[in-house]
Amino acid sequence: MNDISKAPEGKIAGGHMLARAIKAKGIDRIFALCGGFINPALIGCQDYDIDIVAARSEMEAGFLATATARMTREVQVCLAEPSGFTNYVSAVAEAHFAGDPVIFIGISGNSHNFDNHGFKELPQAEVVKCMTKYSIEVNEPGRIGWFFDKAYDIATNQPSGPVQLTIPTNFIFTKQIDAEPPKGARDFDASRRKIHRPYPNAEDLKLVETALQEAKKPAIVAGQGLWSSDAEKDLEEFAAAANIPVFGAFTYVKAMNQSHPMAMGLLDYYQNTCSRLIGEECDLLILLGAKLDFPLNFGEAPLINPDTRMITVNATARELSDNMLADERICADLKMFIQCLHKGRNVPAADGTWVSRLRQSRSESVSEYRQFLEQKDGRVHPMRITYDTLMTLGEEDILVLDGGDIACWGEIAINAWAMEGRKVGGIFAPGPWEQMGTGPAFATAMQLAKPDSRVVLITGDGSLGLAPGFTPMETAIDRGISVTMVVANNAQWGMIQEQQKAMYGRIYATKLRDVDYYKIFESAGAHAQVVTEADAYLPALNEAMDTSDPAFIEVKSMPTPSPVTQGLIDMRVRTSIE
Repeated sequence: MNDISKAPEGKIAGGHMLARAIKAKGIDRIFALCGGFINPALIGCQDYDIDIVAARSEMEAGFLATATARMTREVQVCLAEPSGFTNYVSAVAEAHFAGDPVIFIGISGNSHNFDNHGFKELPQAEVVKCMTKYSIEVNEPGRIGWFFDKAYDIATNQPSGPVQLTIPTNFIFTKQIDAEPPKGARDFDASRRKIHRPYPNAEDLKLVETALQEAKKPAIVAGQGLWSSDAEKDLEEFAAAANIPVFGAFTYVKAMNQSHPMAMGLLDYYQNTCSRLIGEECDLLILLGAKLDFPLNFGEAPLINPDTRMITVNATARELSDNMLADERICADLKMFIQCLHKGRNVPAADGTWVSRLRQSRSESVSEYRQFLEQKDGRVHPMRITYDTLMTLGEEDILVLDGGDIACWGEIAINAWAMEGRKVGGIFAPGPWEQMGTGPAFATAMQLAKPDSRVVLITGDGSLGLAPGFTPMETAIDRGISVTMVVANNAQWGMIQEQQKAMYGRIYATKLRDVDYYKIFESAGAHAQVVTEADAYLPALNEAMDTSDPAFIEVKSMPTPSPVTQGLIDMRVRTSIE
């Protein structure tokens, strides 16, 4: 049978041109669901030795790519046919809010019938323009490689984030593209992968140096830009030398080692109450790659005091423009900035009393919850699930959190665990978009990317049923990815139901059936167990992590509201009064 991907001499098929561009960037794996529209690209990937993670839906493929990009900080590719484009839009939003460098490639209708109601014709680039750094439809088949190179450069450089490339069907199927530029034409190096790092201005470094010399109670907030700049180790060294406490600005990636002596956990009024000292006493707050957005209460009290001097450092002027409430704004790459400040400036160690008070407050903030870790029988408290898991994981292992109350209790468990001085390879969660149901895809992708690490997901029964929810476990079983997924089953939409109880005194449409989820995954081929007593969890977890198969543990958990849920109740009650 003829292979229709074979092009005449001197020509290349569109699918092969796309695969060649992907391979040139050192990308050896992409994420997709098969479809007739993308067959030329699939065959091209096969010929260029690019592994395709065959997901069960484009939404799953999008989140697999997003998770891999977040953990590795390297550009990933998600490929979809036209109706698959609409399936992965949620993943585009997740990548947008978290700054994940993903190139989403959607094949569109035939360009010959443009704007004439062609089969599956949709202005894809316009649909996701508001949630991408760059979104465009390829206008000529010979420019597929050109557009991919541009998309790569935009996605990977600061602030990193998703891009959308739309390629018409006839462009991907054609075999009439010149394989090489005309003789004498200027070309570019398709393998280039440079990260542009703007160097800090000497005056800006002096400003921060002086501010730190004068401050009595300084603190640092580490934002997403710190992780994107691969600067967490530099910050750990600087913070330790300067004796400056560091808070995280969000939950979706713990950029800094949580047991580091200067790490104080999440800057959050409810989940980490030592944060309240920042709003009460901090005189200098330095934001490194952070945004004054919802998690930071938009830079307002009570989380941040109006009298606190605030300096923000971001990699681009566009990011600085969102941080208009900062007293001083500095444009510089975070890695370069921290290195220059640490090694080239005179920043004396701050008074240890301030750090000691914060550390003591952090310890006290979890003391009232430690009783939940001593439970012996009955349904398992959600905090204990995360705590016991963290105490089991090693320094190369990864924890993924997903869900509502289960994830919020997880944040408190992280605080308690961090007091033990232990370390794991990484802690990840859904980004600021809070797209629940992504945990299984995140854990599967991270286990695939880090086969020598143990990856454990902790999620809730509500999140498990949300898309992509179940399907990543099927992908894990298909590919033999030995990820461990733990589901806390309390048979309710916990955060929502608790808000209804507190605000209305009744509940409606927030119950879930107590399904034996472990039986579903057991029948699919996973190692599956159910835990009904608190003391049975650790043995089950160890058994699951010791198996070479994908593992699923269902834990019958307590339906108990987290402090965040109470905070949401307070906020929404105030809003109703206003």
